[in-house]
Amino acid sequence: MNQPTSTDSQSKNKPLWKRWYFRLAVVVLVFLLILVSNVRKSGTVVDAETGEPIEGAIVLVEWTLTGGLPGMDTTKSSKVVEVVTDKHGRFTVLGSFNPITNKPRITIYKHGYVAWNNILIFPGTKKRQDFEWKEGNVYEMEMWDDSYSYDRHDSFVSSAIRRQSNSVNKHYFISLFDNSEKTKRMNERIGKKIGRQAR
Repeated sequence: MNQPTSTDSQSKNKPLWKRWYFRLAVVVLVFLLILVSNVRKSGTVVDAETGEPIEGAIVLVEWTLTGGLPGMDTTKSSKVVEVVTDKHGRFTVLGSFNPITNKPRITIYKHGYVAWNNILIFPGTKKRQDFEWKEGNVYEMEMWDDSYSYDRHDSFVSSAIRRQSNSVNKHYFISLFDNSEKTKRMNERIGKKIGRQAR
């Protein structure tokens, strides 16, 4: 007949609340690890044509909250994160721990490329259908085409990042975008104005 070990005796002698406390701590720890793994996302930004990584692209991610009465609801920014891709085109974002935030809005900008957005596709206002926010995504950016309008690109980026309502939190993204595109937008507008006057 097996004799009870000292370990078994110690376990049985532990107060019930201590055993339950230990189990609860393990459950909470596992839950937090799962939560962090779901919130923390990494991705890679590459050139759509060559597949080469793009260093120095700004990745802006915004989480929003929607509240209010039906038909009178309002959406406000909950959290904004800006990161820059490394030499391998990689970035990591620690997202929102708030379980009731809307799905994130993601916009990526690099001078010389068309801005990438997870909701809309430039040029035009076609909606992106195939995107899912997950670990290891590869974001393909297309080179800028001279046939595109800088003015419309500015409107596209402005609507994508909602900068009128939350410009303070997006200062780096906006300042870099504005500094890169401002002169080209102005030249384009001047050219259009001269063209109309010449008619």
